[in-house]
Amino acid sequence: MPGARSKPAKRTKKLLSEENVLALGRKHFSEDFPNPERRGCPPIDQIRLLADNPRKAKESILNHVASCSPCYRDYSRFLQARKGKLRSKPVRHK
Repeated sequence: MPGARSKPAKRTKKLLSEENVLALGRKHFSEDFPNPERRGCPPIDQIRLLADNPRKAKESILNHVASCSPCYRDYSRFLQARKGKLRSKPVRHK
């Protein structure tokens, strides 16, 4: 019937899981901001500090890492290394 409302089409796409959204974000930050000449990149020790102790890192370093894929990849490697160290530490009981 012309002018009659029809039922909305059923959603056929799956909603993204949290892990899929995180993976998409990691891919975006690691690939979509190329900087092959590493122009404006902070010293590597500042990127490491962001991964190891974010409260002590400058906000400008975080902003840069969010817009520079090579620095984001460095940050990600440092963060993974830190997580690995934390997992391998023995639990001390009092």
